[in-house]
Amino acid sequence: MSYRSLIYCLLLFASLSVSAQRKRAFMVGVSNYDTALTSYQWNNINGVADIQLLKPILEKQGFQISAIIDDAATYLQITKQLEQFIRGSKKGDIVYLHFSTHGQPVEDFDGDEEDGWDEAVIPIDAYKLYRRGVYQGERHLLDDQLNKYLQQLRSKIGKNGMVYVVIDACHAGTASRGNDDVVRGTHVGFSPNGKVFKPIKDKRSHFKVEHNAKWSDVVFLEACRADQLNTEIRVESIRYGALSYHLAKTMQEEPLSTQPQSFIERLKQMIRQQGRWPNNQNIVIETSLQQ
Repeated sequence: MSYRSLIYCLLLFASLSVSAQRKRAFMVGVSNYDTALTSYQWNNINGVADIQLLKPILEKQGFQISAIIDDAATYLQITKQLEQFIRGSKKGDIVYLHFSTHGQPVEDFDGDEEDGWDEAVIPIDAYKLYRRGVYQGERHLLDDQLNKYLQQLRSKIGKNGMVYVVIDACHAGTASRGNDDVVRGTHVGFSPNGKVFKPIKDKRSHFKVEHNAKWSDVVFLEACRADQLNTEIRVESIRYGALSYHLAKTMQEEPLSTQPQSFIERLKQMIRQQGRWPNNQNIVIETSLQQ
């Protein structure tokens, strides 16, 4: 083989390797919780607006997107489609997972939480309060379950892949503050034993996640600390989650990649520059990246 032919083959191989790296997104947004049912007791929010804002930006970056919104965002459909999404993942994928929903603390029974509470993403068919024989939390999507899905996903896409997880919800705060604010979450813990949720203040904004040399790295971007409210912001006539809005602004300048450090720093800059971030909350970043 000639030198020129060898160079051509190497360039061809490199181009094929780049093109083989897929970008895939799984997004969940809920706005219209059934407020007419007292068993639910969730206020309506604007989670669907987040998806509508981010989806075309991600598509422009080449992401293949699976989105579940409002009535379709049941516990069964979210878990079923997320499992299918994971099965369809391949080595080297860049994956973006997004949840714009309510959030709630749930009494911890396996002892893995220091404060005694798990956190849950709230599908459209999850009730706010425990009712023996009626609803016992079976449609709350717990952080323990999400973690198992993420372990499968990170293992599946391997060390050359990358996972971004966005949680634009909260598990502290209140559903109504007596003014025009819209808040995603509640200070009421879901507890079969009537345990009262008392948030523990933790001012840390960065946490380490398990690193595995055979798994992809992961970055969690969360809208607020455990003891804080996640308050929506109004942009012209539309409300968005503050995190989703600033992510959209950042993505327009800094595409998602397997090297997220630059993206994270640009997001922090965007939050400072835009002047729209709610004063009562702090973004939380969790990552497996090795320093």
